[in-house]
Amino acid sequence: MEELLNQPQRNSLTIALRMLEERLRQAAVWLQDDPDEGILYRRTIHLPSEARIAAQQGIAMALSQITQLVRDLGLQPQEERLESTISAAMNLSWANLCDVRSDKLKRYGPVAPRLAEALDPRIDTLAELTLSLALLFGRQTPEG
Repeated sequence: MEELLNQPQRNSLTIALRMLEERLRQAAVWLQDDPDEGILYRRTIHLPSEARIAAQQGIAMALSQITQLVRDLGLQPQEERLESTISAAMNLSWANLCDVRSDKLKRYGPVAPRLAEALDPRIDTLAELTLSLALLFGRQTPEG
């Protein structure tokens, strides 16, 4: 059988399709599940039932097209180790926390005199926890 893609083309196509598939599957979950509610966020979808059904059908059709492309072009799935993803997210969160200590908040205007004692120890604790999680997930190696 004739190879239609060279390796860089195959990699590029695989990445684009994988990213689309991830987003389609996330959209499908959001369409089916109850709203996602955290401490500081609430996610909702306000779609009429006809639009929700149309979206679900569109997602199913797109996933079917991806399946056919993967099969026809011999693309292979790639394992993504979530430990690396979690470690990177925790490292970024640690950096963000360091940027919201009271001394850094001065860039947005005057800081209340008691803010440092009310905020900084708690931010430091969260930053330490976040960094320890980043390190924990970053140390994990593939099981052999």
